[in-house]
Amino acid sequence: MQRIYGRSGCQGPTDVVGGPAAALPGGFVRALRGLPPLAVAFSGGLDSRFLCHAARLCGCDVLALHARGPHIPPEESARAAQWARDNGLPLLTLDFDPLSLPEVSINSRERCYGCKKGLIAALREVLRERRAGEGSDRLLCDGSNADDLRAFRPGLRALAEAWVRSPLAEAGLGKPAIRALAASTGLDRPEQKARPCLLTRLAYGLAPDAALLARLARAEAALAQLPAPDDDADASALGDFRLRLRPAPLLQVTRPPGALRPLVDEILAGHGFAPCEICETSGVSGFFDAP
Repeated sequence: MQRIYGRSGCQGPTDVVGGPAAALPGGFVRALRGLPPLAVAFSGGLDSRFLCHAARLCGCDVLALHARGPHIPPEESARAAQWARDNGLPLLTLDFDPLSLPEVSINSRERCYGCKKGLIAALREVLRERRAGEGSDRLLCDGSNADDLRAFRPGLRALAEAWVRSPLAEAGLGKPAIRALAASTGLDRPEQKARPCLLTRLAYGLAPDAALLARLARAEAALAQLPAPDDDADASALGDFRLRLRPAPLLQVTRPPGALRPLVDEILAGHGFAPCEICETSGVSGFFDAP
């Protein structure tokens, strides 16, 4: 099933000499303005939101493409669609299930490569179907940033093989710069934390299935609703966190639960993840890729 929100094409260019676009690096602005109409792989995370936001500030014609599937928590897909509606961003959604792909079905270290390769093929097929009505091609882009180039990201190889452009990485923009530019150009939630797909919660070799991923998503959603001790409505009681399976469950947090530990244990047990070790770390990225 496919849905499109907003009008086809951009909503009208913003003056790149003044206004919010003036805060963007000049070289980045010139690169964006030189691109043909864009199709942006849109997760709803900060990087893809910022890419769409910046491109539209520069007058680009942008269509966002969001893939729903068992590896994406449903509330994240709902938030992505809501943000597109709220901002008048044309969005096309498609269903994509990577669980039958070889690298994903065995959860190999190349799972991200296999998943990204399959996703790109699905996005390109949607664009081919759309091209007949639109009468023009779109350049497929994604929100990979410069920091991703220095991390273990097998999916980047799939992007390169398929000639998918990554304007943020090409401009040398890492996460700190993206957060700063998002704030200075008026993008909401520049502090948004990364939420990689649910497949990253499983140790390599632990085969995923849709039911297990759904339980993980529900448990993390419930944990995210715990009130933060500082009463910050946008903060999590556990800071940044991931529920990992090794296969024994481990809850990785940047803020210990303290007095909320009984509630945390109750949520984990209620979703079938007990007993569960809780581990406090300074960051949560790359847990299964650490040497």
